[in-house]
Amino acid sequence: MSAWRGTQGVAALGVIAVMVATRWVLLAGSYFNQDDFYLSGRAYASDLTVDFLVRDTAGHVNPLQQLSYWLVAHHAPYDWAVVAAGILLMQTAATVLMWLILTRLLGERWSRLPLLALFAWAPLTLATTLWWSAAMGLWPHVLCSLAAVWLLVRWQQAGGRRWVEPVAIVAITVVGLLWHERAVLIPPLVFGVAVALADDAIGWRRLTAALVRFRWLWAALVALLAGFLVAHGLLTDVEGGGGSASRMLAISWSFLGENVVPGVAGGPWTGHLEGGAVVPATWVTVVSIVLAVAAAGWLLLRGGPARRWGLAVLAGYVAADLALVLSGRAGFGSVIGLDPRYSSDVVHAAVVCLALAWRGAPAPPRVPPRLAAGALVAAYGVAAAFGTALLVPHFQNTEDRELVTTLRSELAADPTQVLVDDLAPADVVLPLVGDDSLYSRILAPLPEMPEFDDPSPRLRLVADDGRLVAPELDDSITARAGRDDGCGYAVDDRPVDVRFRVPLAGRVLVQLGYFTDREATVTIGAGDWSAAFLARPGPNQVWFVLPDLGREVDRLELESDGRATVCVTDAEAGLPEEP
Repeated sequence: MSAWRGTQGVAALGVIAVMVATRWVLLAGSYFNQDDFYLSGRAYASDLTVDFLVRDTAGHVNPLQQLSYWLVAHHAPYDWAVVAAGILLMQTAATVLMWLILTRLLGERWSRLPLLALFAWAPLTLATTLWWSAAMGLWPHVLCSLAAVWLLVRWQQAGGRRWVEPVAIVAITVVGLLWHERAVLIPPLVFGVAVALADDAIGWRRLTAALVRFRWLWAALVALLAGFLVAHGLLTDVEGGGGSASRMLAISWSFLGENVVPGVAGGPWTGHLEGGAVVPATWVTVVSIVLAVAAAGWLLLRGGPARRWGLAVLAGYVAADLALVLSGRAGFGSVIGLDPRYSSDVVHAAVVCLALAWRGAPAPPRVPPRLAAGALVAAYGVAAAFGTALLVPHFQNTEDRELVTTLRSELAADPTQVLVDDLAPADVVLPLVGDDSLYSRILAPLPEMPEFDDPSPRLRLVADDGRLVAPELDDSITARAGRDDGCGYAVDDRPVDVRFRVPLAGRVLVQLGYFTDREATVTIGAGDWSAAFLARPGPNQVWFVLPDLGREVDRLELESDGRATVCVTDAEAGLPEEP
């Protein structure tokens, strides 16, 4: 049976085409954000080693994600088109796989189309599509999970007599685990599908039948998960779970009632956002729960022979997803339950389980299947359009794009500019990652190769919108007047001290005014720190950053290379005004 032939195949291609077109437009308007920047900076500064690939990142060990960051940072740095194309390719492949699974489970029934539309258009996956690091935590896992389910269905329909499918399922699970820890949910979902497909058994005997029939597959997957969990525990030490019973209940309600259910239903259609958390309006939650209860009731009354098992598998998957949130992120409070990054993978499990519950059901009386399917697809399309319209403005990261684009254009206009190193704005990278949020770290992969903190007459501050601004000091401290009349401090091949009126403390900007008749290299020193600049003929100035040396500094030692005498006429130091 071909999945693509006939009117239904053309309609499925239409659903996929709508998804590709809309998601590509939305991806084209998005950009890198938060983790993307500091993980790219780390990758650029690292060699491609095993230690780098298995590095603990906020409690995650994701070697294939690390590899992706390394490849992009070294070969396509901050090239959003490349990253966006990769994200869309993964989602498209997952959607094609979903159609193949629905075809195997439901045959040529029109009910395949609404389920495909639910998977392809769900706004719940939007946030984890438009943000690269979140997308790498969703789509590779979903792709591997669907591939494992498809292989299991093929194997079961072939009588379980072949060896290729079980080997491939184990291999795909390994790939999923190397991408993200959430792949621990692949074996339970595959087992649930096997139980729902055990049509030769009745009731609880389905469990025994599935266990016995595919016992070697389950043994291999259990051994794989056990080894993974042991290795993961040895490589990580971050604990984010725990909390009171009331906190656990609050997170559970926000995850189930305000996140998963409205998200699968195509919402939220109205509400507000708190950071990355989506808070739906109360009526949205109520309507979504009513729709979910009505759909479950319809399936229990009119579904196929495995309807109870299909719904039970879905409930188990959602419970497992919630358990992962509670064990790893409960410390953040109920707001973490509203974050779509931790719930968007429910969509693919929901579609598979609904298909399992509907498989073998009698056709609804007096309702043309084509008309019913078209009405459901249209209704879900409208719901998803409203949900998407609400979420898109908050998840496209336009400020990040503006900053990087503007900064790169200004560097291209004058490559001699040197940047003052500082923390990036919190909207771009949160300061929680410490020095990894410095401009010198996150911008290091850029092909413009910006310089930071070096002495230069064109030292520039980075404004929040990416503009490069000449520094101005706020309440500066000046140096004492030099002893050489008409020259100030005469700097030659003998060290000369430039003394400040008040000692300097911490990290400050320093500006020196000077003149000379020939080029000479001048070295500036303070304790163990030193830097050098090329003094050019004529009256000039140079800026540099004096780092925090852990003590007060009351003088700078200057020395020329002897090619010329450099007259330092003035010096001042202080903190820069906000650009």
